[in-house]
Amino acid sequence: MKITLKDGSVKPYEGAMSVIDIAKDISEGLARMACAGELNGEVVDLRTVVSEDAQLNILTFNDEAGKAAYRHTTSHVLAQAVKRLHPEAKLAIGPSIDTGFYYDFDCPSFDRAALDALEAEMKKIIKEGAELERFTLPRAEAIQLMEERDEPYKVQLILDLPEDAELSFYRQGDFVDLCAGPHLMSTKNIKAFKLISSSMAYWRGDSNRA
Repeated sequence: MKITLKDGSVKPYEGAMSVIDIAKDISEGLARMACAGELNGEVVDLRTVVSEDAQLNILTFNDEAGKAAYRHTTSHVLAQAVKRLHPEAKLAIGPSIDTGFYYDFDCPSFDRAALDALEAEMKKIIKEGAELERFTLPRAEAIQLMEERDEPYKVQLILDLPEDAELSFYRQGDFVDLCAGPHLMSTKNIKAFKLISSSMAYWRGDSNRA
């Protein structure tokens, strides 16, 4: 297998390797900064296994797609903190955006004191340094998992996906989220964040919904 890197150099490998292991082979420093990969022009998770000749670019926070993966992982840390401090909260969606990230929850709005408490809990989670584990489930099992965790919005999101869609999840410690990724390898790779505000919104922008 031959991997062509961004600078045009070619790295030969005898067998399949994950993106993060290729990054480690190039440089331990690069692997520590890696946020995602760009495989044949497509942004992929660091856990993605490469098994044939390909073009690969290791993305860091200096790359927009790498920055998005970093921010997306931070949104999962926020969600884990919310579920720890406010277990009654229901998870909706938590994407990265061009100015940072957000996560929607079905729960009362947070004041500044609540945001400060969430920041403190997020710092604990980051210090715990749990690795993010990606796994997939068949549709029925995915729905069952989210029903068991009492996450009705996640169930709705699954039901809205095509029948043949791959249903992937990410686990970090005691937290599990339906998510396509990509993500950092561990929560400990998050170096800085700030919760700025809490605001109200309707589910999917529909005023007839929660």
